[in-house]
Amino acid sequence: MARATGLLENVEGHVGGLTVYKRDGKSYVRQTQIHQPRRLSRKQLLLRERQSHNNALWRALRATGRVYFDGDKAPYYRFMSVNTCSPVPYLEKGHHYGSTLLLPEMVVSDGPLAPISYQLGEVDGQAALLTDLTRARAGRMTLLLYVLRQQVYVFQNGTEMFQLSIKVEPLTAEDFVRVPSTLTSPYKDVHGTLALVGDRYGDPMLGFGLVRVEKGVASHQRVVTRCTYYERYTTEEALLAAAKSYGGLTGE
Repeated sequence: MARATGLLENVEGHVGGLTVYKRDGKSYVRQTQIHQPRRLSRKQLLLRERQSHNNALWRALRATGRVYFDGDKAPYYRFMSVNTCSPVPYLEKGHHYGSTLLLPEMVVSDGPLAPISYQLGEVDGQAALLTDLTRARAGRMTLLLYVLRQQVYVFQNGTEMFQLSIKVEPLTAEDFVRVPSTLTSPYKDVHGTLALVGDRYGDPMLGFGLVRVEKGVASHQRVVTRCTYYERYTTEEALLAAAKSYGGLTGE
């Protein structure tokens, strides 16, 4: 390991046979060492596919500049340790370079603040993100809405490329509507609860995470989504295709 200087100070990632990374605000460089056996067991394949895809998700989230992962680990390692509940997509060799899928239950923030509860639903026939917030609570909070969009590109030969883009929108209490008392809401109480209403909350290629942030720390929040595009990459056929692209599975 050595300190990176000159042009390499502004680079992060793989450059030729070198890996440039940051630690404590300083850039370091080391030789890239990739030891991936071509043939893996099912368990090894699952672990590698999860880690590879979560690495891609981390890069997409980090690009927003709004990363809130607290604890005794650096934000990257905390992100990797808490994102183990989503389905594991199996991608063939070559897809790992920039391919990202919108997954349900992805953790977008992790901190000590009390979490917000929310789910997708409807208000007066309109798609909505129903929450357990009241007007009084929302007025006291700094709220960020993480909007995740699954993008799919289909080429002339029928192959697909897919990417996940993430943007962050600051919210105020005025962005919410009060759920009418005549409607059933899983969060309705004597004060009424709030919802975000609009066509995008019914979009099958979008996901949402509502995050509370105060003094640099956040609540623990996961993505809710109607997107099922990822499912085609979680099947037995996808697993076998991914394994085949790396030389097959051991013992089969």
